[in-house]
Amino acid sequence: MSLNNGGLELGWGGETLLICPEKAVFWKKRKALFVADTHFGKAATFRKSGIPVPETSSRDDCLLLEQLVSRTKAETLVFLGDFLHAREGRTEEVRLDLIAWRERLPKLELHLVRGNHDLRSGDPWPELGIKCHPEPWREYEFELRHHPVERSSKPYLAGHVHPGFALRERGGTSLRAPCFQVGEERIILPAFGDFTGLRKVVPGEGDRIFMTDGREVLEVPARGWKSTTPNWKRKV
Repeated sequence: MSLNNGGLELGWGGETLLICPEKAVFWKKRKALFVADTHFGKAATFRKSGIPVPETSSRDDCLLLEQLVSRTKAETLVFLGDFLHAREGRTEEVRLDLIAWRERLPKLELHLVRGNHDLRSGDPWPELGIKCHPEPWREYEFELRHHPVERSSKPYLAGHVHPGFALRERGGTSLRAPCFQVGEERIILPAFGDFTGLRKVVPGEGDRIFMTDGREVLEVPARGWKSTTPNWKRKV
């Protein structure tokens, strides 16, 4: 494993992947970038419910994606489910933000592996040029999913859980941050969307946890963990 621009290179599934601090995975060999759970339009959904949340998250996330693509020189971007949060979030403001982002990256190939929110909100606007697929999508040497599964025919990347992890000191202070949950057969990515929340990870046997603060990736030592049945089997 080696450091790379704040990220960590990880040997996994016979391949070398870069775990990016921006909550993404980059595969240099295929020039492919993977993110999960952007939940575009979530703030707009809250506003329609009467909760006064400003719609800056979509714009900010688009900017971060643009910077990631520029830094990694990715030619393909794959969304591992839940691109849009809800049908109520399909506002004109969100649509224009996403179209403006797309126009700045016209050569980037885009794919979406549909997640549970996508099935309710509908596919992205056609102007975005995103090719949509049911899970699992088997375009690469490993599977691409939204929902983690207990067994699969190949190692896979997935999202859905919005994993987070907390480090606690004896004095009671704690640090809680998004994390990548890595096992021999799967990597569960943190939610890319800024306005998505976290769910505490329960590591399974053999899991590795990589926390990110948006600038660096840190592997959490496994000392003191109590391996249990992973909690990604439950619904979110």
